[in-house]
Amino acid sequence: MKKTIAIITSDPLSVNYEIIKKSIFFFKKNNKNKYLFIGSKKLFNKKINTKKKYFQIENIIWNGHGKKKEYLQNSFNKFFELYKKKKVHGLINLPLNKKNFFGSTYPGVTEYIAKKFNRSNLETMLLYNSNFSVSPLTTHCEIKNISKKISIKKILVNFDNIYTFYKKFLKVKKPSIGILGLNPHNSMDFKGVSEEEEIIIPAIKKIRKKYRTKIYGPISPDVSFIERESKNLNSLIGIYHDQVLTTFKYIHKFNAINITLGLPFIRISPDHGTASNIINKNKANPQSFICCLEFFENFYKSI
Repeated sequence: MKKTIAIITSDPLSVNYEIIKKSIFFFKKNNKNKYLFIGSKKLFNKKINTKKKYFQIENIIWNGHGKKKEYLQNSFNKFFELYKKKKVHGLINLPLNKKNFFGSTYPGVTEYIAKKFNRSNLETMLLYNSNFSVSPLTTHCEIKNISKKISIKKILVNFDNIYTFYKKFLKVKKPSIGILGLNPHNSMDFKGVSEEEEIIIPAIKKIRKKYRTKIYGPISPDVSFIERESKNLNSLIGIYHDQVLTTFKYIHKFNAINITLGLPFIRISPDHGTASNIINKNKANPQSFICCLEFFENFYKSI
């Protein structure tokens, strides 16, 4: 039986419809899954301009610029409703402007969806490519607050989510995972007690006692990607957002996806923003969205 994957079209003032249009070839195929778009049918038909037989659409009314927040809320609420009724089994949400949608209530979609399913502080952001993945322990957090946001428990939760994902979902028998330090050279040049000594090293010791797999760390941040390559690690856990995402995005560009782990379902989004500066210029790259679709096609049996 085919699974149904919901696709929230998200921000109407973005390149989202362009990347859908550029991905039409995918939906013309006889896929392993069904795909249900959640968004404005009126906008969809206007922007995509293709035959309806390729698409199923759950209509969300869009009344113009001033109602964007309400439109996005209605779109996500429709997914939550359909999931609870077991009518959909996974989620792809296309990019949206987080600040306009959440304000200061949530740092991102990862935390927003986790809250809706009572999984706050149990979720993990994973930037994934089939070669390797990275995960920031703290997501959209100001640098000055990073030390306050990390804990032994948070490292254990992130590790367990990633380990479980690779072992049970991707069928990797012994996932190899590296954990970075926070400070340059893991604080070896500094005086006083460091985050490495207080939090990161104790967490790694606990992990080594519990899991029979390859665990490395703390890895000095400046050589972390060299270590990843030499040890052929499946994943790197960084302490903050840009510590691991910058190099990962440079390596993979549009060939990567953003996965939320720790939910009762797999949620994915393309690894880029709304690109509102290139709307209607036919410059948007659909590759990350296609990677989202291909991920569900390749691993649909494990959902």
